[in-house]
Amino acid sequence: MKFLDIHSHKQKSSPDTIVIRNEYPFTADTTDLFSVGIHPWYLEDWNEQWNILVNVAEHTNCVAIGECGLDKNISKSLELQKIIFEKHIELSESLKKPLIIHCVKSYSELISCKKKFRPRQMWILHGFNKNQSVCDMLLREGIYLSFGKELLTNEKLQNVFKTIPQGSYFFETDNSDIDISEIYHKARELKGEIKILTEKLLV
Repeated sequence: MKFLDIHSHKQKSSPDTIVIRNEYPFTADTTDLFSVGIHPWYLEDWNEQWNILVNVAEHTNCVAIGECGLDKNISKSLELQKIIFEKHIELSESLKKPLIIHCVKSYSELISCKKKFRPRQMWILHGFNKNQSVCDMLLREGIYLSFGKELLTNEKLQNVFKTIPQGSYFFETDNSDIDISEIYHKARELKGEIKILTEKLLV
């Protein structure tokens, strides 16, 4: 079977792996599948970045918008973060491409945005490693969860993963050097059969 890595800053696709590489700095000169977005850590000159991003986002191999989102652990204004995040939501909707989301201590704000925009495109929270109550809250709002290397060693997260419905999750390597197959194998060990809705992401 092919493994799907929905969010990586390092990995390349191979015969047994489909990788969606996070593309930053932005360039459309690629044969790989990729996603583009302005990370909330890097909002300097965001207007200039945005003009480039919009053009790159229309590339055939761009399959998702992001990562983008909200982060209360940084000094940048949350109001500015919201403005830029909402622009990503609008772009995701206009291009009919899923949204890959970075969220730190901003789950209520994230859900408020979801209710405000009522998006038709899939929202995927990448790098999920929170508790059961946060998991349940996000799933109730129709937000998909992506699990990375934390799933290999974090017992509390493993217990959360066991509870979530089939087809509501994805896997990723993010910045790590591990192989995505390791996460798939751990997921099967924890849950038995696993179901990834590849067709929803790769139209």
